[in-house]
Formats: sequence, structure tokens, C-alpha cells
Amino acid sequence: MPDCPVRIFVVDDHAVVRQGTREMLTRNPHFEVVGESACGDDLDGMIRLRQPDILLLDINLPGKNGLQLFEELKPQFPDLKIIFFSAHSEMQYIRKAQLLKADGYLSKTISDTELQDAILSVMAGRKDPALSADIAEKMSGAQGEPQNNFTARELEILVQVAQGLTNQGIAKNLCLSVKTVDTHVANLLKKSGQKKRTQLLTYAYEHGLI
Repeated sequence: MPDCPVRIFVVDDHAVVRQGTREMLTRNPHFEVVGESACGDDLDGMIRLRQPDILLLDINLPGKNGLQLFEELKPQFPDLKIIFFSAHSEMQYIRKAQLLKADGYLSKTISDTELQDAILSVMAGRKDPALSADIAEKMSGAQGEPQNNFTARELEILVQVAQGLTNQGIAKNLCLSVKTVDTHVANLLKKSGQKKRTQLLTYAYEHGLI
């Protein structure tokens, strides 16, 4: 057990989740929840102020999603341990977290004990990411499938392409220019080695990306 309480910052857009996580963790004297936020606005400033050891980060957030925030925060705070704590168990999110070298990926269905054990394991310096049982099972079933270095934004756009949206529709949904979406779709095609959107979707489904 650590000599000092592990300082934890929780980022989740649902107040009831933040409250429940805080109450559950603070019942254990080895943990201290030093802050929380509903989104990524000024998250870097709050991290500098509160100096957490662990960031429990949801993926589905207003504005920038958790994967995008990870890409921004990790270079600024290389010693900060970041664990994704999410209701999402789709392979495209798990794969991206793996590529980003997140310290853990935990499902919100896990028990109090599992969450606490995962945090302590990460703080103890484990080399491999801490995974909840359902996430580990998914990753085990996907061993041997090709890994693609898609960015968080590209994965977000890939999901919307799979929903049948045009580039114009995607641009409107994500508050991007159509030209920017065109570029991301072109990158998706190039990285996957496909030439058409229909081929890209087939590839994505076959490899568990959506």
C-alpha cells in the first residue's frame, strides 16, 4: 500500500457517476479524490493546480472526447497515470487506448474492489495496462488482428461514416469544416489501404474497429 493517499482526479460528464466514484474511493483511506470535472475545459490547468497521481477519464465527454484529451495531456504530464473509466467497450476505443499506451481501461461495470485494485496496481508501476475482465476478454479475442494508427478524431469520424453520414453531415455534427472531414476520411482510406468508403466500412467491421 502507498505511504500517502493516492491523489485521484475524476473526469466524467455524469454528476451521479462522479459522486458515486468519489464516495466509493474516499471510503478507503488509501485514496483521496482531489478534483473532478464534467469535461475537458481547462483540464490541464486543474491538473497543475490539484496535482493528481491518477486521472480517471471517461471517453464520451462534451467537446473533446477522452481519447483526444489523452493525446493532449500525456505530453504535458508524462508522470500522470491516466486510466480510461468508460461505459464504452467497443474495440475501436480499446484499440486506440492501447495505441496511446494508456495506463488502464476499465469498464464502469466493475466492482469497487476491482477499481481500487486496478488503481493500486497502476501506482505500483505495472508495465501492462490495467484492464477490467470484460475488456481483457475482448482484447484477447482480437489478438493477431492488425493495428492501425488512427487518431482519436479519425476514429470518431469512422464511427459517423458507419452511421451513413456524408462528409457534410459529419462536419456539421463535429463543428468542423467539410475540408477537414475530407482530409480525415482520406487518411482513413490511406491508412486502411482501401479506396472506397464501402471498402473502408467492410475493413472496419472485419477488424473490430466499429
